[in-house]
Amino acid sequence: MAPFSRWITPRSLLWIALAIAFVLLFFPTWLWMAERFDAPDSFYSHGWLIPLASGWLIWRQRQDVKRVPQRATLRGLWWLVPCVALHLAATWLRLGFVSGFAMLGTLYGLVWTCWGGTMLWRLKFPLLFLLFMVPLPGVLLIAISFKMKLLAATFATWGLRGLGLAAVQAGSTIQVPGLSVIVDDTCSGLRSLISLIALSTMWIALLGPSSTRLQKLVIVASSIPIALVANMMRIITLVLLAAIYGHGIAEGFIHYGSGVVVFGIALVALAGMSRCLQRPSLPSLGLK
Repeated sequence: MAPFSRWITPRSLLWIALAIAFVLLFFPTWLWMAERFDAPDSFYSHGWLIPLASGWLIWRQRQDVKRVPQRATLRGLWWLVPCVALHLAATWLRLGFVSGFAMLGTLYGLVWTCWGGTMLWRLKFPLLFLLFMVPLPGVLLIAISFKMKLLAATFATWGLRGLGLAAVQAGSTIQVPGLSVIVDDTCSGLRSLISLIALSTMWIALLGPSSTRLQKLVIVASSIPIALVANMMRIITLVLLAAIYGHGIAEGFIHYGSGVVVFGIALVALAGMSRCLQRPSLPSLGLK
């Protein structure tokens, strides 16, 4: 019992109590988020991976974290208490996304209170990365998805015309001779855009110290046009397949499988962009 008793200290009991209180307080929020993650055609199906990725980022810098001085401070309560109050109000008003952000704010406040501001600053990236886990309001996502649908249909129509097809756009519908293809919410590209921005943000955390802030910002920003172009390529491919083999080819497995393939292409493009930005300048040949 002696080795076990060394771990049972008043401080460890306090941490255990705080962890249990945190789980109980935000359990309804977790249920809401899990429902959004698993919803059909969810924009946040990647949400389950975000906490794992954040924990892995913390584990990677565990040696640096051990060297950070741990100083509990009551200053963290100035952030912790309002976040808990915001969560209670959001739960009463059934504003799940507000409760989700309040949960992360409470987590930041707990780290600040229990381990100090230096520790909070050291863990700022993996903790802020958790923001990608909180689903935005459905009304906002639907509105953005609708705009992106129209934009994707416009770009795809231009691309098809560039290939020599007499393509005409009518809203989110692309008409080619003998065929009409509707660009639905799945093909809006919003799901890929959210996932690719999250992935590019994690990507820059793995870059070496030689990478500048500007390079990291460009990598994250480039994920937006990469996602849009990749989605346009997907729509053009589906339209061409439907024009050649019939409308049924663009449905079912081909429709959803193409999304996975195009997302893989977007990842390769993102990796290429990162490599180009980090490539050292060519040495001078000494030519006059």
